[in-house]
Amino acid sequence: MVRLKRYEKNPILTGREGVWWDSKYAYNPAAVIHEGKVHILYRAEGDEKRKNIETRWPVSRLGLAISKNGYDIDERLPDFAMEGEGPEEFWGIEDPRVTKIGDTYYVLYVQVAPQHTALALATTKDFKTYKRRGRIMPEVQQRTSALLPEKWKGEYVLIHRIRPNMQIAYSEDLKTWHDSKTLMEVRPGKWDANYIGVSPPPLKTSKGWLMFYHGTNKERVYCASAALLDLDDPSKVIGRLDEPLLEPTAPYEAKGLVPNVVYPCGAVELNGEFLVYYGGADAVTGVASIGVDELLGAF
Repeated sequence: MVRLKRYEKNPILTGREGVWWDSKYAYNPAAVIHEGKVHILYRAEGDEKRKNIETRWPVSRLGLAISKNGYDIDERLPDFAMEGEGPEEFWGIEDPRVTKIGDTYYVLYVQVAPQHTALALATTKDFKTYKRRGRIMPEVQQRTSALLPEKWKGEYVLIHRIRPNMQIAYSEDLKTWHDSKTLMEVRPGKWDANYIGVSPPPLKTSKGWLMFYHGTNKERVYCASAALLDLDDPSKVIGRLDEPLLEPTAPYEAKGLVPNVVYPCGAVELNGEFLVYYGGADAVTGVASIGVDELLGAF
């Protein structure tokens, strides 16, 4: 049985005292290598409460941290990278995934407002300025998605979720999507019996597209594992691990805003390892690793 190994200095990101927009929580991080450094775009929550509602959830923004070695944080921006704009993002933006296609980074995130949650897209080339591209699949209320890092037959590939299962869809322009179908289903009686969702964008490997994903059981315990998609046809699942790679057993995963959660949103391949960045208990960010050969050998 293979397992992700937690970094001994976890959590690597927590709320920052005195920084109003991320003073409480820093979690659910996207990750990508840019200019030789791991850029971590995370969900940040501070002192501002959601308006017009009684809830424990603060307003969410996106913050940026940078690591040279993938583990230790060398830089954390003093100001947020993105925040909610307009009525569609009235309560903020959450849970980003970042995919590099060509020379552009595509940031998929969740819009949160009264009556809806929806997927939206922004692009950047330098993690300094961001261009908002609007909603993805505006007719569907959902919150978990990632783009494949390459086009397939000239089209963008979106892996998304309509509970309880994962879906896959295609688009030429990132606006009109077609041929959406079920990619992977829940497994009754297993750790991922309740619902599943893509975690980081898939990583290209010699064996296939490596897709880390999260799942919950009937007790709503969030765990993480992995599957392989066919390189020539990403709609085909060619491998799927039976057991979780990571379960919420560390204190910062078991207790927090939402207990018993490990929720990856980012992964990179660096120095012969896969580094997986995840939210712990909807409060902090951790990183866990596994050797490339070790994990691919498990399929």
